[in-house]
Amino acid sequence: MKNNIKLKKFSYIFLALVLITSLSSCVSDDSVTETIEVEEIAGGWWVIALEPDGVTPAYGGDYVKFNTYNTASNDLTFWLDDHGSWMELKAVATVDLSDLTFSSDVDTPELITGETVTITNGVITKDSYTTASNTIVDEISFEAEFSWDPGTVYIFKGHKNTAKVEDLNPHF
Repeated sequence: MKNNIKLKKFSYIFLALVLITSLSSCVSDDSVTETIEVEEIAGGWWVIALEPDGVTPAYGGDYVKFNTYNTASNDLTFWLDDHGSWMELKAVATVDLSDLTFSSDVDTPELITGETVTITNGVITKDSYTTASNTIVDEISFEAEFSWDPGTVYIFKGHKNTAKVEDLNPHF
């Protein structure tokens, strides 16, 4: 009887050690990246595409939600993404963090339409826009020429999203 109790205790201890060992072997500090290279420019935005005149909304559009976020390589490349709404832009650009300018390669793949886009003259300016809620946020602007409309360079302008109710759905 005492041997059965000892065997049970030993089995529980052995099982606990195996469980702890297996769990701790799954955690590796080597695979965890502590910083995101493009963290300074990453986030949500309200952006409008304008005709080349810089005044007329392209195709009668208005502000749409936009995101900028790091690529899997976690270098100075990042995604410009309107989540398939209206201008259908999801492409990779490269940022220079010293002056917050960005651009893409010529004819960069655009993942929503399967066409290409060339992004130029991109810039993010810190604390330069005041929203409806009187919150000071960053501005973003860039130009984009799409392969589906060669020769037309659209101007994109916008500002950082505050998530405040009075700043939601801005209109041009």
